[in-house]
Amino acid sequence: MTLVLWRHAHTDYNADGRLQGSLDVPLGSGGREQAVRAAHAIVRRHGRDLTIVSSPLARALDTADELAAHIGADVMVEPALTQRPYGVWEGLTWADVQARWPEEFARRTEGLDPDIPGWGMSAEVSARVGAALRRHGAAEGVTVAVSHGSAISLGVLDLLGLDPLAKTFGSLPHAGWHELRLAESGAWHVEAFGLGAD
Repeated sequence: MTLVLWRHAHTDYNADGRLQGSLDVPLGSGGREQAVRAAHAIVRRHGRDLTIVSSPLARALDTADELAAHIGADVMVEPALTQRPYGVWEGLTWADVQARWPEEFARRTEGLDPDIPGWGMSAEVSARVGAALRRHGAAEGVTVAVSHGSAISLGVLDLLGLDPLAKTFGSLPHAGWHELRLAESGAWHVEAFGLGAD
């Protein structure tokens, strides 16, 4: 039982340094090509017998669709894999955030949850994503879960029983992935970290 936790490919918001969160942003210039390269790399590592689940947001679904097209499979949409909401910060750059909310920006840079309207709290997002990964990762074989940077990091912390505010896992590159395995003991083990085709 193996989970491949795959972050969506690059968007134009990423290129501009804008926070996306729950905004439904499609893949940007070069993003689809990046997804194709990563999809081929995943198939080289794990073969074609894959189960694919994805966040409902376009940037994740577009990424998942490239793998599905490559192996002739379907994508199951899993709402619980969606990105954490960034509340009133969505659509802004980090420079905008720092200028308008300096204290909350400082909290965020320390890894804490800012006190702003609409922010998805780490504990809640971690539990939501972790529960979805347990549901889909319990199947035999390899499941590829396509999601988002924060959602993946928080989901992994939940699977490993770690504090959702822990800084154990850094940023996962776009179209990169982690691989976790469910042992017979019921414990999850990190088999590979931060893999990618680029």
